[in-house]
Amino acid sequence: MFESDFRLNFADKYSWLQLSEVVVNKNLGVCTITFLYPSTCQELSAEEKKEIINWTKNYLELEHVDVKVKFKRVFVEEKLILKSILNFISSKYKLIDTYLNENNFAITITNIDVLVEIKVSERIEKYFLENKVVSELTTFLEENYLTNFSITLKVDNEIVDDVDIENVEYKTAYKPSTRYNVEVIKEIVGKDIFTNPQYITNVKCPCEKVIVAGFISKLARKDYIAKAGKSEGQQKTFFSFVLEDEKGKIDCIYFSSKPNVQVMESLEDYMYVVVQGEVELSKYTGRAQLKVKKMALASKEIETPEDYVASEDHTLKVVKTENLTTLMQGDMFADTKRYDDRINGKTYVVFDIETTGLDVSNDQIIELGAVKVVDGKFTEKFQSFVRPTIDIPLKVRKLTGITADMVADAPDVEVVLKDFFEFTRDAIICGHNAIDFDMVFVKRIGKEYGITFDNEIVDTWALARQKHLKVSNFKLGTLVKYFGLTLEGAHRAWNDAYATAEVLLKLCEEN
Repeated sequence: MFESDFRLNFADKYSWLQLSEVVVNKNLGVCTITFLYPSTCQELSAEEKKEIINWTKNYLELEHVDVKVKFKRVFVEEKLILKSILNFISSKYKLIDTYLNENNFAITITNIDVLVEIKVSERIEKYFLENKVVSELTTFLEENYLTNFSITLKVDNEIVDDVDIENVEYKTAYKPSTRYNVEVIKEIVGKDIFTNPQYITNVKCPCEKVIVAGFISKLARKDYIAKAGKSEGQQKTFFSFVLEDEKGKIDCIYFSSKPNVQVMESLEDYMYVVVQGEVELSKYTGRAQLKVKKMALASKEIETPEDYVASEDHTLKVVKTENLTTLMQGDMFADTKRYDDRINGKTYVVFDIETTGLDVSNDQIIELGAVKVVDGKFTEKFQSFVRPTIDIPLKVRKLTGITADMVADAPDVEVVLKDFFEFTRDAIICGHNAIDFDMVFVKRIGKEYGITFDNEIVDTWALARQKHLKVSNFKLGTLVKYFGLTLEGAHRAWNDAYATAEVLLKLCEEN
């Protein structure tokens, strides 16, 4: 009713505005109305906003309620769309959420609409079709981005899908390895645990002897009274938790003896453990469940990062840069005359970050990599992990390969950003899709520590669009391929920063 009366009153004047939500907080006496409008439209003037707000207040006639009207511009951007899709599936279709990650989606923004291709297994395709997921997702995206979406499913036979998604919640993987090595740090339950666990996605049900390793989550204790057996009538305790590795997760349960209750209670979520036990089908959940017999704190063997060193007291870590001038740089960098005035005589710091997620307001930086380019030549390398104060989600660990162990001894973000600030002095900062993502993180977090990045910013994503290149999209990987470059180890900060720097030089070559 509100929206139809709004249209009748203003006719076509604000036809591009769309009512997003109406939220009434009775306790605070506030009614908040939110309108969306495309980023391609000109921003509303103060007079136009006032006109809409006054009409809305008069129309609602709410006594003792403060009416607030918000206007939000909708930006059609790949990372934002991807985040929306993943959030939608996670909230609406939890059964298939763990089967999908960023790698399953290809998003192409055209002048007419947005094309979304989803790579799935045959089983997941069947689930999509039976539950009309594509239709619902299309409606959701079009309402939130105010543009047309075309979503297609593509069956990828490379995706291994041996698990029945109707009964099992954890994720299958892309032809995973079978086993790997861990190092036992401290025994918790039992002794002599084997240190070559298999990936959780390879676990069969039932199975009498299974060894897996991963991060604990949802650890909970429950006391009960035994109803049968030698312990009938006695109080007993069991602990339940979820064990999650890079490729899947499984429910675990441990029936604890009295001496082990205290040590089990000392465990915390996101500790890394190796577990040995038997897998059976839970009669309560219908999912595979690992009945724990032995467990120990463990760690994976990883290389110690070399990009930062400890101070004399071994508590404060600072980032050190690496001189690149001694490295052999190909002919591409030998002749600075091949570049236009955007490169000649200029100093750039081309950077990239890896984060705990796509939420620029709340997620955190876990790695920062950068290369300094002077007159078209690569001169210095900057790279460091960053220790976050929140846990790294499994999807991020899978995408980047960055684990909790790798950032455990890394510097705090304040230290890294201060060193990065010095590294960027008197330089132009450049990144790929940096204006709406990477720089938002850097500026927001930097502001918390009194660090202000006011450098000139160049975005290779925007430069590429201005060039009208004949590419299907403007992703970094696509541009790297278009220019005949290479990108090894994508989704790691230094590798992406280096590739972005190469793309920058290609975009600024003299014609």
